[in-house]
Amino acid sequence: MARPAPASVRATSIVSFLTAHPSRGFTISELVRHLGMNIASAHATLAVLCDCGFVVRDPVHRTYVLGPALAATGHAAHQQHPAIDAATEQADRLADELDAEVGVTAIAGRDVIFLARRGPEPLAPSIGYPGDRSPLLAPIGAVFMAWADHDTTTAWIQRAALPPELAAYYREILADVRAQGFSVPMPPIASPAMIGAMARLRDEPADDHAEANLRDVLQRTSEMHLPLGSLADSDEVVFKTVAAPIFDPIGRVLLSLSVTGPDHPVRVDKILELGRRVAKSASAATRQSRGRAPAPPKAAGVG
Repeated sequence: MARPAPASVRATSIVSFLTAHPSRGFTISELVRHLGMNIASAHATLAVLCDCGFVVRDPVHRTYVLGPALAATGHAAHQQHPAIDAATEQADRLADELDAEVGVTAIAGRDVIFLARRGPEPLAPSIGYPGDRSPLLAPIGAVFMAWADHDTTTAWIQRAALPPELAAYYREILADVRAQGFSVPMPPIASPAMIGAMARLRDEPADDHAEANLRDVLQRTSEMHLPLGSLADSDEVVFKTVAAPIFDPIGRVLLSLSVTGPDHPVRVDKILELGRRVAKSASAATRQSRGRAPAPPKAAGVG
């Protein structure tokens, strides 16, 4: 793999950081501190981004925010990826039908990015906001990884630096997600420790210790995903979300459609019913955007 050009890394880091913090602007000193940049290099990069309209500087407060040119970029991206509009349309329908929070997420390089949310605001911590990012560290993003190839799933597990027994467990979870057609993240994936670790990583994306802290949190429990096959229909559990994949035209998981669960225990058969309903909507979005689900894998494992 070619080494990335430093200037391009700086530019994408700035745009990604401002996207993840849409409610405020940042001075150049703040951006340098949060992103671990040299101030002279950051100044040069911001000048180019401003010239292109991708970033705008407030002359009074001397802060930077995303620029209007990115609205045109977003419009072009929607045209390139009709699955986004199809997924958002299905999210609207699900939110109305279920009176629940529904989210749309996508793979963004080494991260999962939150694209849209519909429905009522939940009482518990939300599944995210547009522009929010989560790193692809096992078990985060299992619904994307369940249909990925061997090298991709192995990298996902290795990035999380999981002990062998937990790595094996999440391989089983991926097989379960493929078999069911949807994933069921559990409340620990949105625990206070997880929220704190994610907030730190969001604010300090260039800090290696921030990702290491998140890995530490992820390694403390194997209860972040529900293996439905091990439970009886009458069992009751509290779950965080149910998420189903939307595939692109060559059979890769492009997007995920997720429904937030209630804050009380639900029977497993009802969770399965909800999962099938979400998967049906995801399949409709796949068809509408001319995607296709991949053929079942020949091997049972993922690596």
